[in-house]
Amino acid sequence: MPKEIPDCPTKPNAAPEASRRYEVELITPMFGGGVEPRMNDPSFPIRPTAIRGHLQFWWRATVGARYATREVLRDRQSAIWGSTERASRVRVLVENVRASEPVQCAQVEWDQRSRRGQGRWRINWQAPFNGQDSALPYAVFPFQGETPPPNRDATATVPPAACIHKASFRLTIQCPNDIWSDVEPAVWTWANFGGLGGRTRRGCGAILCRELAPRDHTHLAEQLRAFAPRQSAVREWPVVAEWVLLRTVDAAGDPIRVWDWLIGLFRHFRQGVGFARNPGQQANRPGRSRYPEPETIRRVVGQPPGQHTRLTHIPDDAFPRADLGLPIVFHFQGQGEPSPDPILYPSNGSDDKPRERMASPLILKPLALADGKAIPLILRLRTPPLTGVDLRRGGAPLQIPPTTWIRDARLSSYRDSPLAGSPTGSALEAFLAFARTEGFTEVTR
Repeated sequence: MPKEIPDCPTKPNAAPEASRRYEVELITPMFGGGVEPRMNDPSFPIRPTAIRGHLQFWWRATVGARYATREVLRDRQSAIWGSTERASRVRVLVENVRASEPVQCAQVEWDQRSRRGQGRWRINWQAPFNGQDSALPYAVFPFQGETPPPNRDATATVPPAACIHKASFRLTIQCPNDIWSDVEPAVWTWANFGGLGGRTRRGCGAILCRELAPRDHTHLAEQLRAFAPRQSAVREWPVVAEWVLLRTVDAAGDPIRVWDWLIGLFRHFRQGVGFARNPGQQANRPGRSRYPEPETIRRVVGQPPGQHTRLTHIPDDAFPRADLGLPIVFHFQGQGEPSPDPILYPSNGSDDKPRERMASPLILKPLALADGKAIPLILRLRTPPLTGVDLRRGGAPLQIPPTTWIRDARLSSYRDSPLAGSPTGSALEAFLAFARTEGFTEVTR
């Protein structure tokens, strides 16, 4: 008697799925984005895994602000985006990629006229970084490479990095409907505040997605309220602050021009003659810094004074610019000055291991509007306050006095202080106050 075969089980109903398509284009050059750091991948320039990483960061900065501890955050993140133990519930697809060939951002060329005819190597920036007054090299200096020793036959061990100037692609995000409310804020904030590749916090790899771009500052405020709810508590990870700064009056235009202007504003705050530095005796040589770091480093190093005598009105026990991101390399010129260059790092982590960097809490970029024009945007991420720094020279730690400050009210009150805009002596607050004097206004949620 033949064995009776049971009926096949009913096929389970698939969970309803959200699927969204976006057309994305690059509006500023993209550095990196490949498997290797600093390297473009000509055959696979836009990688879904890289975009997924950006989306997870912005998910933590928006939706993740709801969770009080890192442990709860990690569990919820793995439930949505996956982990080594769980599959991701979000699919990121990239199609129809069109990208220009990577080109070096600069050329290292020999200049025989320098050093009184002895010659030296120079870094010559290529477009769009090569304008006579361009501020863009200040944003992309990590990609300039290293100049060889002053020998015409030498070769660069680290050449300037390549970048992709133009790219476009179709991005598809798929996930179950029940988590779309978690995923959508990450997609929106990445498209408007993030980008592709490296150095996105300084405007590299900025993108335009017309489906997600705001029409104007009023529309941006509405989107902020929808996708980045207010969150008052500081978390252990970066979260979106309560407002962004936009400059809208006579500011909309070509993204590269807007980017250049914005980076110039930041450069002036940190190094501008008449604001951050004294005027020099020669037109092409600015004077002494008005920030406390140089005086503090000279005190720490304890070298005999060279051509620079102590500026007694400037504090010599503070590193306020550490709040803007680390590491910072301090380059001194002149006989008797600290050498090799001292480098400022964040202090050791909770595991007591040296840390090499602290990402800047400031995002400076051209915000693409739906009509394709761009306006300057400053976003301050809310992060745990920096509590200490390490100063190293030649790889060896230097002993910093225990009274050294990162922020303090007296740092805003000495003569010609660049931090005068902040009553607490915070470089972050002072820069935002400086930006407001240059036409930026708050867009609040």
